[in-house]
Amino acid sequence: MTSDSRLSALKTAFDGTWRPSYGPPPADEPPDIVSLVDGRYECRSCRPPYEAPADGKPHAVAAHPRFDDLQVDIVDDRTVHLIGRRGPGVTFESTTTVTADGQTRTETWTAAERMDGVMVPTAAPMVAKPGEPRRQVLFTASAVRVGPTPAGAHLVSGTWKVVEMDLVNHDEDTEYRVEDRSLTMTDRLGRSFTAPLDGTVALYRGDPRFDGVSLRVIDDRTIEETNLSGDTVIQVTRWWVDLDGRTMHVRFDDLHGHVMEQSGHKLA
Repeated sequence: MTSDSRLSALKTAFDGTWRPSYGPPPADEPPDIVSLVDGRYECRSCRPPYEAPADGKPHAVAAHPRFDDLQVDIVDDRTVHLIGRRGPGVTFESTTTVTADGQTRTETWTAAERMDGVMVPTAAPMVAKPGEPRRQVLFTASAVRVGPTPAGAHLVSGTWKVVEMDLVNHDEDTEYRVEDRSLTMTDRLGRSFTAPLDGTVALYRGDPRFDGVSLRVIDDRTIEETNLSGDTVIQVTRWWVDLDGRTMHVRFDDLHGHVMEQSGHKLA
């Protein structure tokens, strides 16, 4: 059983509303390299790279994790709109606009989650009641040009360094409360649970990937969360709060080689 003193320390560390930080990528992160010239769009730095004619029609794109075909629309001399589809459904959408001087780029695109090994668009709430409206979860990023503007190319073309990134509507803002030897989590994606801090499995609501959760206390500022579907472990997440009480770190592991690390800060 978790001691009263440790519960008090966990409450001090975790209680509040937390916002993930989507800062600029590391300094050694390769820049974005995009080309739109002679009616053909290429994302050379994307993983995997892809290309398609920029004629406003869908074209097949092989081996991409988010779409099977891509439509590239040239909106004007500074703006490009992409629509990716898998089957009849839109699975990716982005709008890129460059300032008139050609030196700053703003891109907004739809977020995605990996479900059953497939990337699918993220919407809020993740699990909707009948008739409940949902909105796409959107990222936005600003980038600056770090090379010359290619001659004869559309202004989105060139080499770009991302300097700022965030969720448009802060859909991942998350509230934690430690009370009665349990932790309660709620977020703006509609996910929630109240789970004992002793490893007992509790109900996880609002995420199609999970229906159960168990929590394990590691120390006064660290909790490990195990997410389950039935009896199968789907994801293991470790959350820890710095001594400053304002910064949280998280490590997501889907147990299939996909690990993501992130930090966040306390809002209140």
